[in-house]
Amino acid sequence: MSAGLAGAAILSLATAGSAFAHECFVANRSAQGNAMAGTHSQAWETVSLDTVLTQFLGLPTDLAACVEAKAPAAGIPDSFVFGSKQAVGQGGVIAENNPNMTADGLAANGTGIDHAEDAYGPALGELIGECSA
Repeated sequence: MSAGLAGAAILSLATAGSAFAHECFVANRSAQGNAMAGTHSQAWETVSLDTVLTQFLGLPTDLAACVEAKAPAAGIPDSFVFGSKQAVGQGGVIAENNPNMTADGLAANGTGIDHAEDAYGPALGELIGECSA
């Protein structure tokens, strides 16, 4: 993979569109809780890491496969349960208007509601860089 394509993929993590950038998840919910919420609730949707990499970020399948193989060691789950029918605030997301989410690091502190981009974006960026080298 070219350095330009790797850079574009990493940049897309920082500026991800409506899917990954604004998706919230319950960081401290158990795997069983995620399975139940993802299959029995209309407010939560299970999304695989492969979907995040290939559809949200647009990575080629070979690069996505490499990132997926390394993801567990980096603490990145193989799927996410994103809130799909949550309350909608200004700009489509309530938390985006809460200065504590980024100023105090609450968007990625591992408790309560976290943002996928803040919690996993940096680690995914590193893996994309490693896999495209």
